[in-house]
Amino acid sequence: MTTTRLPVAVSRPAAWTLIPVLPALLLGAQPASAQDSELQELRERIELLESHLGTGTAPEAQVENDYLLKDGRGIRIGDTTVTIGGFIKADVLAGSNGNGWKNAYSVGLARTFAAAARDGESDWKTGFSARESRISIGTKTSDVAGHDLKTYVEMDFNQGANADGNEVVSNSYAPRLRQAYGAWNNWLFGQTYTTFTDLAALPEILDQGKQAAFVYVRQPMIRYTMAAPGGKLMLALENPEDGFGSESYDDQSYPDLVARYQIRNELGMYSVAGIVRNIEDDAADETVTTGAFSLSARIPTVGRDDVRLQYNYGDLGRYMALFSYPDVDRAALAAGDVEPLKTFGATAAYRHFWSPNWRSSLSVSHTEIVDELTAPPAGTLSYFDASTSVHVNLLWSPHKKLTLGVEYAHWNFAEIASDSSEQYEQVMASAKLAF
Repeated sequence: MTTTRLPVAVSRPAAWTLIPVLPALLLGAQPASAQDSELQELRERIELLESHLGTGTAPEAQVENDYLLKDGRGIRIGDTTVTIGGFIKADVLAGSNGNGWKNAYSVGLARTFAAAARDGESDWKTGFSARESRISIGTKTSDVAGHDLKTYVEMDFNQGANADGNEVVSNSYAPRLRQAYGAWNNWLFGQTYTTFTDLAALPEILDQGKQAAFVYVRQPMIRYTMAAPGGKLMLALENPEDGFGSESYDDQSYPDLVARYQIRNELGMYSVAGIVRNIEDDAADETVTTGAFSLSARIPTVGRDDVRLQYNYGDLGRYMALFSYPDVDRAALAAGDVEPLKTFGATAAYRHFWSPNWRSSLSVSHTEIVDELTAPPAGTLSYFDASTSVHVNLLWSPHKKLTLGVEYAHWNFAEIASDSSEQYEQVMASAKLAF
């Protein structure tokens, strides 16, 4: 009797799975060519089983499941991949001049810091918060009329000053919409960061967006992005608005028109942006067409270090510095005239890596009203006409999902029609845990 030996080494678990089929293989009276073919197929299956048994993992499915499977960073359901992301951000902040970071994102505005500085209190106040924590859901659907369809929704809990929620018992804060948009065939529809800003140039600070002069606005829009020499060109129609803080002067007749040209290469990222706006007031029965421009860059230096720059000039109003200034001269508006308020702002930041896990950023930002103001009209304009902020921090990221850091900030506010100024300081520590 001739015994056929399998020309492979079979591990014990793999051999157990073959016991039921071995008699048929050994006793089957098939032609040699057919038997060799079956043995070759068996050999390949055993090798596949052994490779996975050796690593403790199951073999991947050879045929995709049409309903649910792992797809990159997300879960695929049918033709759509769903991703869930976000982070928990726990902050503690100590502010000078009696500013303890009350229950509203509005206390993190330059105008609020200026009010605290003007009050002149010498004591420091401390506050804790997790309101900046975010949750996001993204989807990607393949081949929607020949193109990928992407959607993105993002929320946090950083509510306004008059929203429900307090620190007395529960610290309960409802979610608020940050971003909600869909993208298809180079078009974007929905709410996201204005095309007028360049997030690549945003300094890495713990009190994000709270520099004196950075453009940091989110709003609904329609945007089209196309290829351009060296980079891309973005054109957008965005939600029109003028006002000051929560006060709106009037609904606008025409959308804001925004364009940004961005170049990206081994020398860094550079962009120039412009905006055209219509500022109008029904009571004054007047409409003024005006605009502004922005230049920005993110330039690599030594190792992983980089420099981040932004310069803005024009009738910027609500677009710059988290509405530090109104869109128009409010004293003139009270007299029946619509006069856009011209301002400028500049931000420069250097990020240095001390080691792969440790880094620091130094950010300096300044903004100022260009138009001459003789006095601060009571109730019509913030008391300061210029502000300067300096942030310096130390961040530790032992993993890309975890960042711990501490930061010091100093603000200086120059008063309108005066040579005097006021100062505000804060120290902040944060833990950011992403998922």
